[in-house]
This record gives sequence, structure tokens and C-alpha cells, in this order.
Amino acid sequence: MPSTSDTTFVKLMESQAQTLQQILEILTRINSGVPVQNQNSPSNHKIKPLNCNNNHQTGAKEDDGQVETPASFCKQQGTENQAYVYNEHKDLYEAAKEGNWKQAEEIFRADLGATMTDITIESETALHIAADHTKWEFVENLVGLLPPKALEQKDIKYGYTAVHTAAMEGNTRVVKLMVEKNPCLTKIQDNYGRIPLHTAVKFVSEGQKEVVQYLYTATRYDNPTPFTGQRGASLLCDLIDSNFYDIALSIVQQYPKLITEKTKDGGVCALEVLVRRPFSFQSGNKITWWQSHLYPFLQVDTEAPNDLDRKADLESSRESPTVRIGTIKKFISEYLITYLTQVSFIKKLYDQKLMNEQATELVSNMLAQIDVTMNKSDVIDFFKKSSLMKTAITYGTMEVIVQCLKKFPYLIWAEMEGQTMVQIAIAERNDKVFNFICKKSEEDMDELNSRVDERGNTILHYAADIAPSHQLNSVSGAALQMQREAQWFKAVESILLERYRLVRNKDGITAQCIFTEKHKDLVMKGEKWMRGTSHSCMLVATLISIVAFAAAFTVPGGNYNDAKRDTINGLPILLNSNSFIVFAVADALALFSSVTSVLMFLAILTSRYSEEDFVKALPQKFILGLATLFISMATMMIAFSSAIHIMLCPRWTWIIIPITLLGCVQVASFLWLLFPLFVEMVHSTYWPTIFNKRTLRLKFKR
Repeated sequence: MPSTSDTTFVKLMESQAQTLQQILEILTRINSGVPVQNQNSPSNHKIKPLNCNNNHQTGAKEDDGQVETPASFCKQQGTENQAYVYNEHKDLYEAAKEGNWKQAEEIFRADLGATMTDITIESETALHIAADHTKWEFVENLVGLLPPKALEQKDIKYGYTAVHTAAMEGNTRVVKLMVEKNPCLTKIQDNYGRIPLHTAVKFVSEGQKEVVQYLYTATRYDNPTPFTGQRGASLLCDLIDSNFYDIALSIVQQYPKLITEKTKDGGVCALEVLVRRPFSFQSGNKITWWQSHLYPFLQVDTEAPNDLDRKADLESSRESPTVRIGTIKKFISEYLITYLTQVSFIKKLYDQKLMNEQATELVSNMLAQIDVTMNKSDVIDFFKKSSLMKTAITYGTMEVIVQCLKKFPYLIWAEMEGQTMVQIAIAERNDKVFNFICKKSEEDMDELNSRVDERGNTILHYAADIAPSHQLNSVSGAALQMQREAQWFKAVESILLERYRLVRNKDGITAQCIFTEKHKDLVMKGEKWMRGTSHSCMLVATLISIVAFAAAFTVPGGNYNDAKRDTINGLPILLNSNSFIVFAVADALALFSSVTSVLMFLAILTSRYSEEDFVKALPQKFILGLATLFISMATMMIAFSSAIHIMLCPRWTWIIIPITLLGCVQVASFLWLLFPLFVEMVHSTYWPTIFNKRTLRLKFKR
């Protein structure tokens, strides 16, 4: 028999289990939206489930009989719980979701308060549901019934008002309708601290351009303004990321402090974000030859819209550029260019130039504001702490570099992340930047180039290191890559004073040792590429020489073989024919050029493949071998066509036309496959573009 104490303990545990079960049932009903009767209150008193407020802190609290839970808990429960919609509001939810205004209107007539009632556990109203499902006619009708204050209601998942959702979807008409009814909507922040303008910028849709422009005109500047601090910096950076350069320019002009303000999450400023977008500038875009000729004639307007707060639409000012320099230019810019930009490929080029000009203008204004608001030491400190110049040099964004050095020429001498601009340009293998810096420094070029970094490295040590992968891969073929690297090392060595060429860094290593160590793998790859290519080409040249040699003794038409006429024995029968003369000359050229090609490729195969050989010796042999191979291929086809013409022309005079065309196709195909390599190697060997003529003149002045 169990003892009395054991029985009491069992009953106590059963009682506690029943109490715990009741609590769990109540919590389950609350989370599922089912009304729960309070034992200590009248039966018609409801506990409202999950009435969450974004502004509340973590932790539940009781107030007026309502239980409120933190937003994070509501967000989790709202996604996992099947009872997402309150039972009593399912009809209204379906009507708003489907855009059924007639059904919703009947519900509103029966209960006018349903227009503002939370119908989901995420505190979404009918307006939120309709806006989220892009039922814009439903939204417009509902906005007409709601008081202005009701438009400020947020959901608890993202903290969006209906304006945030409409802005995200790019519906300008609905946004304008709600903002005109309640102008304060433009300054309400979501859970991430973003106002509707910021939300519109973060998302991309067809109407995004128009809605962003409208929200910028409608967003008030009174305190607290959304265009200052880290929030303003984040908005400005997102405007740049979304290509709204005109609006970004207007904000920069009115709030210059935002230029150097860094965002909270990424810790970058607007100027750094802009420099990271090299395709926004002309130097970062590759255009075809016809686009380069058409580009200067496209007139665009990059003027910042300073009166945006008094304008409702900026589209006309963006797409109808005006040039007030003479009637003819005005006619061309306003009518002719506008008409031509309707053509898709011209419109694309026009939009590209508009973006390029706006980005350049934005950089110019940012640097001007920095010049006004900072002294010399602050400017140097700003550039030292940012990766702005290094990024611009890496991407080759010349517009930024030119304007920076034009506005702040002393930056040439400043160290950014422990490196000067010259050292960065050499390390990144950017010849345009290096030539421009040499041009700016002129007489001080020797002093600038002789500076060493904190590790004792000269600019020759930077040239000795291997190039970044993106620069290395811009040259096709390991041999050409090695040639380019050797050219850089030789060129930097030539402009450096002789006493600095053998300087050792703090590790006791010279630049030449670094170059040899860093490039040994590339030398092996270059040797393998050069040997493989030369072996294949030599095989083709050998076959052509064999055929050409054999054709010289089996001429078309045969030879004289008459014992009575010894003087002409062995001579070709068709010796006096023009076609035969063409055949003989072409065959001889094919033989001589193919043999020369074989010799050149054989010389490449037997070369020593040192670092210096890749600069001139190997490329020159390869160029000569490839050129003679082209000649032998073409002359072989000419000899063949002449022989066919000799044999078949007496019967079919037209046979020369298809034969010639077929021969041209073969030669053209061969040129199409190997000619780009030939041109690239000739250009890199005889016209290297590392230093321009001005830099070379400055070098020889010393």
C-alpha cells in the first residue's frame, strides 16, 4: 500500500500537470487567434492575440487586458503558425487579397471599424494586404474611406506602411494619393529605419524611377530630416547604387556632410560607393568604333534638379536635354537627337552617356564640397582612411583620379594604406594612371619615384611582383603575359635612377630576385604555350613546303620530252601561258616562305626561354614565323587555283570563279583564327603602351 505522503505527492503532481495543460491551451488559443475567456472577467472580454508594436522592446507586458509580445516573436509565429488570419476577418482578408471591393464594401458597411482593424497576427490591415498583393484599385477605394492617421499603421514583420509597399512596387499613383492625404507618411521609418523613399530606392521595378522622383519631391526637410547622419549616408549610397545620380547630386548639394559620412553596416561613404562602379564612367565602358564616333554628338543634360521639392515630375528634364548654344544645336539636341534616341541601340548609348556624365558631375561636386569643408590635413586624412584612390586606380577610373589630383595635387605625395599613388599604379599595372601621375609631377618625378614604403620597397620592387589576376588575364596567352610583365619591369627600371635599381628592401631582397621568384611559374607556362603553338605551326609549314617542293617537278601540262629537239627537252609545255607563270611564282613563294617559317619555329623550340627572351627575342621569331606561314598558305592556294585553271579553263572558262572563291575562304578562315594573335603580338612587341611619349621625354631630361 502506498503511504499518505506518496499519495499527496501524486495528487500534487497531477494538479500541477492540469494547471500547466490549461496554460498551454490558453497560449495555443492566443497564438491561433481564437478568443479566450478570462476566468476573472466578463465573458465578452477578449484578450487580443499578438498585438505587436514595432516600437516596443523585447519582453511581453500587460496593458488594458491586451497581451503584447516582441516583434521578433510575432514574426516567427506569423510564419510558422497556420492560423495566420484571425477567424473573424477571413472574409475581409480574402477580399483584400483578391481585390474584391464589392465584398469588402459590404463588410465595411456592416462594421466601419473593419477598415482599420488588424486582420492578421502581423497587425496587417486590409490596406496592407491589398497593397502587398498589388490590388491598386482596391487600395485607392480604401484610402478614400480611411482617415489620414490610419494610413500610418505598420505591420510588425517589416514595419511597412502601405506607402512603403506601394513605393516598393513602383506605383506612383497610389503613393501620391496616400501622401497627399497624409504628408507625414514620407518620414515614417520601417523596422530597418528606412523611409518610403529609401524603400523605393532599394527595389527595382518598372515604375521605380518615377516613384523615387516623386517621393524625393514630397519628402520634407524639416527636423528630424532623413537626409543626415548614417541614415542619410545609407540613402545616398543606395541612390548611387541604383543609378539615381541626379537625385544624389541634389542631396549632395544640399547636405555636403553626407559625402564623408559612412554607413552603419558597411562603413563606406558615398564617394567610395561611386568609385566602386567603374561602369558608371566612360573609362569603364568598352564601346565599338561606331559608338565612339557617335558618342560625342549625343547631348545630355547633367544639371542637378535643385528645385525638386517644387516639381512633381522630372522625366521631361531627364529625357529632353536642351543645349542653349545657338538655334541649330538646340534643334539638333531637342528634335533630331530625341528622334534618333527612339532607336534601341542609340537609346542605349544615350542612356550610357547620360549615366557617365551624371557620375562625373557627381564626383566633381563631391570633391568641390570636400575642398570647401575640409582643410589640407583633413583631406589627406580622409583619403588615407578610405580605399577610394586604390579602388579608382585598380579599376582605371581616370575621371575620378584626374579630378582628385586636379583639386588636391598634394595627394600624389600622400600615402594611402602605406602606399603612394605611383606605387599603387605600378602594383595594379595601370599605365594610364602612371603616365598621368608622371605628367602631374614633371620635374619632381625622380623624387616621387625614388620613395620607398615602410618595408623598404622601391617602385621597382612593386613592378617585380606579379600583376593582379584581372590585369594578367587581360592579355591572352602565358607568353604574352610574361612579355607584358617583363616590359613593365624594364620600363620602371629605365625611369628609376641607377642608384636605386639594386636597392634591397628590409628583407635584404633586390627587385630582380623578387621578379625571378614571382614569375618562375609564368615562365614555365609561357614556355609550354610557346613550344606547343610553335610545334603545331611548324607542322603545317612543313606540310606546305613538301607539297610546294613536289609541285615544282610535276608542273601542270607536263614537260617536253622529244629526242629530236634537245634544246627544249624538260621545259614546261605551257611555259608561255600566263596562268603557268602565276603557278610557278606562287609555288616558289610558298616553298620559300614555308621553309622560313619552319626555321623560325625550330629556333623557338631550341631557345633557352629566359626571362629576357620573352621581351623581344621569342616574340620576334614567332611573329616572323607566323607571317611567313600566312604567306605560304596564301601562295599555296594561288598555285593550286592556277593549276586548276590551266587544266579546266579550255572547257569551262567560268571555273576560275568558284575555285578562286573557295581558295579565298580557306585563307580567310586561317587568317580569322590566327590573325588576332599575330596583331596582338606585333602590338605588344613593337608598340608597348606602358609609357607614353611625354613620360619618355621626362625620363631622358635627367
